[in-house]
Amino acid sequence: MIKRFYFFPTLGSALIAGIILGQKPILVVGLIWLIIRVIVLKRPIVMWWTVSLTIMFGVFCCQFQTNIKRLSVTKQQSVTTALQVYPDQIKINGDQYQFIGKDLSTKQLVQVYGRLESPQEQQKLLAMQECSRWQIDGQIEPIAIATNVNQFDARHYSWTRHIYNQITINHVKSVSLAKISGGATFINWCHEVRCALMQYFATMPKMLKIYCNSLIIGNSAAEFSTVMVGIKQLGLIHLFCISGMHVVLFVDLLKRTLIYCHLNKETINWLLIIILPVYLIIGGGSTSLIRATLMTELTLVGQIKWLKLQRLDIWSLSLLGGLIYQPLVLLTLGGQLSYLLALMLQFLPANGNKLVGAVLLNLIGLPSILSFIFEWHCLSLFASYLMIPFFATVIFPVVIISSVVYRWLPVVGQIVNYGLQLFQSLVDWVSQWPGLIHFGKPPTIGAWILFLLTLSVFLMPQNKKRWLVLLIGYCMIFMLIHLPLSGEVTFFDIGQGDSFLIREPFNRRITMIDTGGQLQFAKPKWARQTFSSDKATKTSINYLKSRGISKIDTLNLSHQDTDHIGFSTSVLTNLRVKQITFPKGMEQQANFKKKVLPLALKQHTKLTPVTDQSLVADLPLQVVHPFTKGHGANEDSVALYGQFGGTSFLFMGDLDRTGEKAILTKYPNLTVDVLKLGHHGSKTASDPAFIKKLGPRTAIVSAGRMNRYGHPNQETLTTMKQNGVAVVSTQKFGMISYQYDLFNHCKWSTKLKGDELEWMLQP
Repeated sequence: MIKRFYFFPTLGSALIAGIILGQKPILVVGLIWLIIRVIVLKRPIVMWWTVSLTIMFGVFCCQFQTNIKRLSVTKQQSVTTALQVYPDQIKINGDQYQFIGKDLSTKQLVQVYGRLESPQEQQKLLAMQECSRWQIDGQIEPIAIATNVNQFDARHYSWTRHIYNQITINHVKSVSLAKISGGATFINWCHEVRCALMQYFATMPKMLKIYCNSLIIGNSAAEFSTVMVGIKQLGLIHLFCISGMHVVLFVDLLKRTLIYCHLNKETINWLLIIILPVYLIIGGGSTSLIRATLMTELTLVGQIKWLKLQRLDIWSLSLLGGLIYQPLVLLTLGGQLSYLLALMLQFLPANGNKLVGAVLLNLIGLPSILSFIFEWHCLSLFASYLMIPFFATVIFPVVIISSVVYRWLPVVGQIVNYGLQLFQSLVDWVSQWPGLIHFGKPPTIGAWILFLLTLSVFLMPQNKKRWLVLLIGYCMIFMLIHLPLSGEVTFFDIGQGDSFLIREPFNRRITMIDTGGQLQFAKPKWARQTFSSDKATKTSINYLKSRGISKIDTLNLSHQDTDHIGFSTSVLTNLRVKQITFPKGMEQQANFKKKVLPLALKQHTKLTPVTDQSLVADLPLQVVHPFTKGHGANEDSVALYGQFGGTSFLFMGDLDRTGEKAILTKYPNLTVDVLKLGHHGSKTASDPAFIKKLGPRTAIVSAGRMNRYGHPNQETLTTMKQNGVAVVSTQKFGMISYQYDLFNHCKWSTKLKGDELEWMLQP
């Protein structure tokens, strides 16, 4: 067998998938290099297979793209259908539930959402342990797309799981046991076993439950994201995603057990080949688990005398299998890290320095981590070195033993739970040490440069010049992100609310106007959500982190309404805020005291009540309203005026027509280029006389799609049209951004083209 026979064809397939599906034209350079490399190799059979497989996989990717378009609906429509549902796929959060079901009419997977009407329905769903068939009426629609730059893309993530549509259930007609025979019965059984384990783990103490769910069946419990803050901060989250380490430990445990049963090596290998697919389903089928299972299976098969697969061949075939199953696998962070680290492990010398090896493995995946997560803790270089053996020799065995004996000896579980709590406290404490770098998102070409520089260090770690060049590369890209020559005024698509960013060149001052928010209605205890993530975390905060911003100089809260300050808690938790401005008198309101004051005091944030007479330091805007102390209501909204890149802006909060007239009276010469319409385009604002006098060229509407208030109002739109004002809304265009440089060159950009979400817009 020719050495690396499978490597080059697989690499060609991976590159063509990135070019076609990932729309990464820079990978054409890699494809050209690959072709030159196989020509230089002078192995005709390798060149023939590389070119042939690359072309065939390119056709496969094009067909995959075509199928996505064909299977995806383009608008919301009514549907009556039957769904096959695995019990371990059902997730319940208060009175809401969701699951991945198979639409039996189309044979396609769909993401399904529904609402429970009573605690009895909730308990019935929680107790479900068998595969079921649901007859439902509902609405089928496209999966939500990212409407802000660097926002988590739910649609793309769903595509990686072969899910192209979502259904919201209006009415469940019936639920019955699924009657399926043949091979599907085996798959059903695996899912039912996984569900039984989930329900068993739910009876355990909190920390032990989280560890059992994560390490044994790959299920992220509801509390995971809130409890594992230190783990995520130190970059150790991969230890809790079932991966190669877990499969190796699982296989080692099974081998020891089967050897104890006096079985020979060949019989043990065949039993493992049969058992591993079962664990793949019970373990949740994550990208890293699929990769680890394929590599383990190929390793076992490769021990057959006439086959004799080498390690690089095994890796190549596992990647090829992963690409065939899911062509988008290398466009995800999990896929990139899983396959990349598995490849690099093969090139580490067996007798090399273990610490240096751990550092190199962490560095090789760092460009991908920064491209998806935007920040990194220096201690993660050494944390993995210490934690991986600790997990393998202590945590994993102890969790396995506890899960087995807990039913009969719960005291063991209680003791282990206490030990895990102490361990978690230690990790949380260490994660607070200095070393967290808010790097930001490198440009695509920058990430590739960093990867190639790291690869050169990996190949010759003893060469100090290469380490220096790598350090210089990181420093240059860091400076490029943190000291940009341009500034921006950005209107986030935060839903039904307001949230805007003003960032000056070189990041000299960072100003945020409002945070957005969502109204929460009172619910009985059983219906309250036990876990939730607000929209600011996924949109505005994520965008700021992607720009390397961890500190806001001034956060202006225009008034007390929840849709303007509701996400203040998230902003103050995730970012350092030096100063908060708000209309004078709002500090006495309950909403302010509940959502803003506690965290502001904890951060030692300066609180500055304002009127139009206030001169506020570090605020690149002039306060033009309110004039006197109020109560923080709509009529007291802070209105802000400023000029950026030669363009003037006026932000109106929810100020009504009376307030608009008062501004004209006090500032009769005021004109603006861009007006953020008051009250989301409601007819209570945007008085025709006010619009005519200001003479804006552009009006920005910040409002939610299909909102209950009908914003923007047709009367307001008519006023804009009569005055020749172009209306640009976050509803239609998503995030709207105005960018300018030191020479007052400016341009506008929007996340969406305008027609992607037409079916969600107001009539």
